[in-house]
Amino acid sequence: MVDPGEALAAIGRVGAIASSSGSPQERAEAVVESLGALVPLVAAEIVMLNPLDGSSEVLAARGYSDDVLKALHSPRFHDIMAWLNLPDTGRPVRMRDLPGDPFDNWAVSDVLIPAGYSEGMTMCLRTPDGRFTGVLNLSVDSAEHPSDLARDAIASMCFALGNLTDPAQGSRWIQMLLGAGSRAVGLDDAGDTVVIPGTASHPLLTDDSELIQVAARSSVRQGWATFLWPDDDEWLRVRVVPCRGEQSIARVVSVDTVDPAPLSRRELEVLTLAAEGLSNQEISEALVIGSRTVATHVEHILDKLEAPNRAAAASYALREGYILGRVECPGRMV
Repeated sequence: MVDPGEALAAIGRVGAIASSSGSPQERAEAVVESLGALVPLVAAEIVMLNPLDGSSEVLAARGYSDDVLKALHSPRFHDIMAWLNLPDTGRPVRMRDLPGDPFDNWAVSDVLIPAGYSEGMTMCLRTPDGRFTGVLNLSVDSAEHPSDLARDAIASMCFALGNLTDPAQGSRWIQMLLGAGSRAVGLDDAGDTVVIPGTASHPLLTDDSELIQVAARSSVRQGWATFLWPDDDEWLRVRVVPCRGEQSIARVVSVDTVDPAPLSRRELEVLTLAAEGLSNQEISEALVIGSRTVATHVEHILDKLEAPNRAAAASYALREGYILGRVECPGRMV
């Protein structure tokens, strides 16, 4: 078992590695190696979340099969992390820490145990300013690990690893994620637009655009933001990503055309307000429609999204960006 001295040494090593000058992949590989002093690893991975499309980019991985990695990067696994509130807390959770019977958890019963892992741990990585930037997964073949001391030591590494997996390193890095010809613009600290070389323009990516005003407010509140915006006969998915390391650009706003089908405009409005936590009665009052009509819309939304309940539908909407940037509510100030 790990003693406190070894735990402190491992914490120091990981902190030094995370803040070193190597590439994210090199540093992540070195972190995984150092974590072996705390936990007898059979498999491990550190992934970075792409803030533009929510996908996972593996920075370092060992031991996991392709099928296990596919499951760990799936929306279903991310839903489990959200249900456990891991992105908001950054606390590590082992199998034995799960509420209820761990075998009731799909990731444990259908993915990890069949792959030969007796225990393990997941931690959502966060930056000091509260942004969810990546995930650490560890697996072992002994139910005795990770120990409480190892868990607590790894918990203290959350911010350091969150900075390591933070993709908001500068506008050039964001531009690489966007891809050549993407429609995007930078925002400075005052919310004014700044041209990003190599990206395309769009009529709504201008200083006097309501979309830009909403994007600036959203990013101030949430750091990263994703929402839908109507543009003539099409819908735009708007993504707002913080940008560090650039004096002139604080955030990057990108737009791409998206089809929100099968949801109608009214269903998107109801889903957006439901994701804000409004009850059916409150949605009814905000949109000035009958409460039975709201209930019918909710039923249709759950059916179309194949979601078991409102919470699952809201989680999907937030994850996939099916939240309207604005909802015209005659009965409510928004």
